[in-house]
Amino acid sequence: MDNRYTVAAIDVGSNSIKVLIARKGASSGLIETLCSQTIETRISQGISSVSPRLSEDAIKQARSSIVELIKLADSYQPCKIQIVATSAVRDASNGHALVQSVAAATGHTIRILAGQDEATYIGKGLACDPAIAGINSFVQMDIGGGSLELIRFNQGEIEQAISLQLGAVRLSELFITSQDLPISNKIECAIRSHVQANLLQSGFNWNDTSHPIIATGGAFAVARALIAGQKRSAIESNKATLSLTEISALKQKLTQLTLAERKALPNLPAARADIIPTALITIEQVLQSAQHESLIHSFYNLRYGIVAEMLSE
Repeated sequence: MDNRYTVAAIDVGSNSIKVLIARKGASSGLIETLCSQTIETRISQGISSVSPRLSEDAIKQARSSIVELIKLADSYQPCKIQIVATSAVRDASNGHALVQSVAAATGHTIRILAGQDEATYIGKGLACDPAIAGINSFVQMDIGGGSLELIRFNQGEIEQAISLQLGAVRLSELFITSQDLPISNKIECAIRSHVQANLLQSGFNWNDTSHPIIATGGAFAVARALIAGQKRSAIESNKATLSLTEISALKQKLTQLTLAERKALPNLPAARADIIPTALITIEQVLQSAQHESLIHSFYNLRYGIVAEMLSE
């Protein structure tokens, strides 16, 4: 392996911390994935408060997960490792405390991405997906724990990019008083109205409904896996297109279950069982506001954008 062309990107997200180790593919512009791993480390508890802070426990857990993923990356002898953080660290009043803690433990610096940068890197990652290489005009959507990113691409160029505070953890903290119970119609309506109002206020351009919505992020991967499981197939073999009908049916099912019942479902990570109903309500409302009947899920996310930039340097 030529290590000059091997790099690693670690994404410190609101719900999880992930690493992608990759190198240049055989063809120009392609990326070969060597390893991808996720550690469920929710550091975003309290993200909905007026002045959110990372708890000491969250900082300790995040540092431990980052150390573990750096060790994994080092085993591939990459020429460069880049660590980025998104909404949870960006919005925390003491986000610098995690940056300092990780630097002291590893010697690596965490780069805290602004919302616009996060959206741009997600778009760059999506451009690496060979399955959608022929689609040049589309809306890209990503939902994390703290934020929702929307990017409009027109003929391969970013035309509009916004980051909204509509992440699944943030909205769950704002609207769900008891995580253990099913989601009531009243709570669902409140979440839906909040999402709809924020989308309208953002001024995002939904005018051209012929452009598909291409989605990245854990919420979509979980939804795709759950829908695939209902068909007794693996996520990779299930179609990447998820219809509004399928998403609505899955939302209807999960909102009626208790947290314990959701945790028992195959293909649903226990660490995400509390926030997946909120994510599905949000996704459903975005599709309805955009007047779209489906979306296309892609695994090529923020980390691929970071890796693509490193490999192009």
